[in-house]
Amino acid sequence: MLPSALQRRVIKMSGMKILKWLFPIGAILTVGGVFLYAILDRLSFGDTQGWGFLALLIGAPFAIVGSFVERKRLSVKQTRFWGRICWGVSALSFLLFVSVGNVHGWTFTFIFPAFVGFVTGAVLLL
Repeated sequence: MLPSALQRRVIKMSGMKILKWLFPIGAILTVGGVFLYAILDRLSFGDTQGWGFLALLIGAPFAIVGSFVERKRLSVKQTRFWGRICWGVSALSFLLFVSVGNVHGWTFTFIFPAFVGFVTGAVLLL
């Protein structure tokens, strides 16, 4: 059995390691969910909406909550860099959504990275 002070430190360190990966995992799931939904829609004949939307619905909150954690953890220079990256991905995703113009297929999922990128960029930059 670990002493209580050491045990609290181990728990605190393991929690920080998990929080460190919250934003990247959320961003990967959000962007990956679009690609997963597109691939499943392209290769299948049946209803495959569940898997793509599952990745999007899990990834979006992870990325938004993770941006709050990253803002406290990163330096100002790194925070500005990642905020600009988020807004760039948001703008690109919104332009893809507008240029395709189809809201009845998998291309509607472009709106998820646009929204998540805008919110996380706002959290990191403001």
